[in-house]
Amino acid sequence: MTTQNKSRRIEQLIEVLADGEFHSGERLGEQLGGISRTAVNQYIETLQQLGLEVFRVSGKGYRLASPLQLLHQQQIQDYLVAEKIELPLELQRVVTSSNDVVKELRVANPTAGLTVLAEAQTAGRGRRGRQWHSPFGTNLYLSMYWPLARGLSAAMGLSVALGVGIAELLDSAGVQNVQVKWPNDVYVNNKKIAGILVELEGHASEAAHVVVGIGLNLSMPSATKNIDQPWTDLASELPTALNRNYWAAKMVSECYRRLQAYDSDGLTPMLASWQRFDKFYQKPVTLVMGNKNVVGRALGIDDDGALLVERNGQVERFHAGELSIRDVAEV
Repeated sequence: MTTQNKSRRIEQLIEVLADGEFHSGERLGEQLGGISRTAVNQYIETLQQLGLEVFRVSGKGYRLASPLQLLHQQQIQDYLVAEKIELPLELQRVVTSSNDVVKELRVANPTAGLTVLAEAQTAGRGRRGRQWHSPFGTNLYLSMYWPLARGLSAAMGLSVALGVGIAELLDSAGVQNVQVKWPNDVYVNNKKIAGILVELEGHASEAAHVVVGIGLNLSMPSATKNIDQPWTDLASELPTALNRNYWAAKMVSECYRRLQAYDSDGLTPMLASWQRFDKFYQKPVTLVMGNKNVVGRALGIDDDGALLVERNGQVERFHAGELSIRDVAEV
């Protein structure tokens, strides 16, 4: 069997089980093209590897622990039309990394705003090569291509601009205590809800390309393991019921518009908004850069997206590092 056929059968199985009802192994085998019950069980194991909780009850068959609200491309497109956004959009159920798929697609279609949405990633990644936990059908994995006519130097503040955009979007939807963490994370009540990965190709003084990846926790499974920091999801923070297709469209729209605004006006118009949401503003912090620790007081960012830290009476600019609240022992 080809990889493509296997992937399609996995998608078909998910679509059948999405209703949360029991489906017999025999019936599932028929719906998947006449395969055996043993083969059905093997596909079920694949779903479990994707983070889906599947129950099997003798005499009843298989069902998911809870129904899935799947993403649908046409619904997302309809929302985008209402937002007056036109861009190439592709929805895929399972990918290795949505950023990698965009990189492949842009070779044939280098259109600004080319976007891939995924239900799950098998090799999702965050900053510094870290794994991005990507269970199926619960969160949002979005990647967008954007050309940089002014070269890589123009990309310095991209993650900051997008972080501000996500924070404003969540805040406007009624989410309380939204925070941004320099340079690429969004928090709610000190719990991570979204992360941004910017991957660049090109040279500093020549036209370049960027692929922006955004992971937003929509309805993270409560039993999720292997996440080494506090997290939350949109379903827990919204005052109203979650519509995954609506939020997928809102995130695509916000990302596209924010990149346009950054292209035309830079970060300067966004600085006040960043300060409003800044998780570390005016707080004692430690910035870790390899084996070096910078200890001081965070003063926000400048119009290039650099972190401003006051220490020894001087304000210094930093473009990289891991930021945290300074430990009491360091004060």
